[in-house]
Amino acid sequence: MADANVESNALLAELEPTVRARFLPYFQRVDLRRADVIHSDGQMVEWVYFPLTGLVAVLTQTIAGESVQTGMIGCNGAVGVLEAFGSGRFRSRGEVQIPGTALRVGVGRYREMVHSSPALQAAVEQHLEMLVTEARQLMACNALHPIEGRLSRSILDALDRSCLDRVLPLTQEALAQMLGAQRTSVSGCIAKLQRRGLIRSSRGAIEVLDVARLEQVACDCRVSLALAKDEIWTTPDRQRSASG
Repeated sequence: MADANVESNALLAELEPTVRARFLPYFQRVDLRRADVIHSDGQMVEWVYFPLTGLVAVLTQTIAGESVQTGMIGCNGAVGVLEAFGSGRFRSRGEVQIPGTALRVGVGRYREMVHSSPALQAAVEQHLEMLVTEARQLMACNALHPIEGRLSRSILDALDRSCLDRVLPLTQEALAQMLGAQRTSVSGCIAKLQRRGLIRSSRGAIEVLDVARLEQVACDCRVSLALAKDEIWTTPDRQRSASG
């Protein structure tokens, strides 16, 4: 397949040209359609997905069947990178939250590709470290920060990771699931942000009108995670690993 848009994904952008030429023919381009389940809890890993646009929600379920969103993956990473080198089994459900496109590759080829690319291996390690850092930060965020700040941060994060411009095709129900909050609480915060001219809410979509001012409303976890990302992705040991 052609390598157009490969660099839209932060991990695939790290591939050395020779590795890219060798493995890209094994990739498939797929549509990510809203509410599609690309993997279920307990399912063995068959494919690793690299979103180019759109967003995949990572949902953790209880034995009783209740679920809460514990992560979101877009063009910043990939779905299945952790499990592919671990148990080989998903411990969550991956559901398309924002439609888009992705490149996917079979798990065996993915493992071979990582072993063939020091740069990709370093990038995957950084991505996994960032996922763990984010999970810890958001546990504190959910316990300590008001919903308005959390909502503003989540909207900005979704905008960044979906590689969209300013309009997010997200329902209020999806935002409530993202925050682990009541829909009525989310609706009230959306109304407040809209009155202040920061966003515009329509049926099934949120348009960001003023990114800079929304950043000011977002909780400080957004800044903390941005600083962590800068540190993780510029670690000297990782740079040496990537350069061989």
